[in-house]
Amino acid sequence: MDGGEAIGGRTARARAAGMRIGLYLDLAVGISPDGSVCWQNGSEIARSARIGCPPDPFSTQGQDWGLVPFSPVGLAEARLEPFKAVLRANMQHAGALRIDHAMGLQRLYWIPEGNTAVDGAYVAYPFRELLEGVAAESWISQTVVIGEDLGTVPPGFTDTMVRAGLLSYQVFYFSEEDDVWRAPHAYRREAMVCASTHDLPTLRGWWVCGDINWRVKCGRATETEAVLQRQDRERDRKRLLDALMGAQALPPDPAYAGAAEMPDNVIVAVHRFLAATPCRLLAVQLDDALGTVEQANLPGTVDEHPNWRRKIAVPIETLNDQPLLRAVADAVAIERPKT
Repeated sequence: MDGGEAIGGRTARARAAGMRIGLYLDLAVGISPDGSVCWQNGSEIARSARIGCPPDPFSTQGQDWGLVPFSPVGLAEARLEPFKAVLRANMQHAGALRIDHAMGLQRLYWIPEGNTAVDGAYVAYPFRELLEGVAAESWISQTVVIGEDLGTVPPGFTDTMVRAGLLSYQVFYFSEEDDVWRAPHAYRREAMVCASTHDLPTLRGWWVCGDINWRVKCGRATETEAVLQRQDRERDRKRLLDALMGAQALPPDPAYAGAAEMPDNVIVAVHRFLAATPCRLLAVQLDDALGTVEQANLPGTVDEHPNWRRKIAVPIETLNDQPLLRAVADAVAIERPKT
């Protein structure tokens, strides 16, 4: 069986199982410093730098992700072939591919090896050429591409990305404008929408300030900062409920605001709300559909938080029997029936 037949077989099996797109994979923003890609390649790899982000409200010390970047000079000398090869390798198996930290197509925050995240600086990349490469490989492989445009986004970045045919990444938590949660109709159409991500608190974790508590525990925030953040979160909970009720995704009930944990009805309503948006794709995080409190990953930590170590809360064989998951799936199906 050649490569094309293998891909076709995987796609056929995915569609036969009801997966209209196929596998949804993730393209990492950088390269492992101790991996073969790093030591096998030449000037296209900037081995003495690490990728991260500058200090922000989520991490006052900045973040060092421990990954090595491509060198923009080295990529140009190689006519971007190393980057295109990575795309092809991932798109070979994907019906949809999410580009982690898509702003890296335009600029990346480099941290000199041996320094902390506060010592870094942004390095420019050949944005147009890289974007054209993504669009071309996407067309060849017929793979949907989602650019994760969260965090510090350069002006005009998302519009340029969408014009090239990529989808934006719309996250429910970041949809506040002027202290009001954005209504469903105001979301961007050329996007994938979701309630949360692996780098953010689950819906239930967000409600109980689990992410804030963890940042204090891991030394990423002081208790004084946490007090203010919890007060903001209390206001955000009210705004969220107002938005859900205003969109008729949740029946009016003042009891929700005083709930110690996010009620199942509210979790279902969030997904009903998102399903009503015009976004081309909707992603439901399994942890949210199971009502999990703890998030998969806490950015900026290595050993302080059990990143990627927790198992799914229930055996996979019983997923379809979970009442909350079924309620979320039913709510989404009503808003977005198969056509």
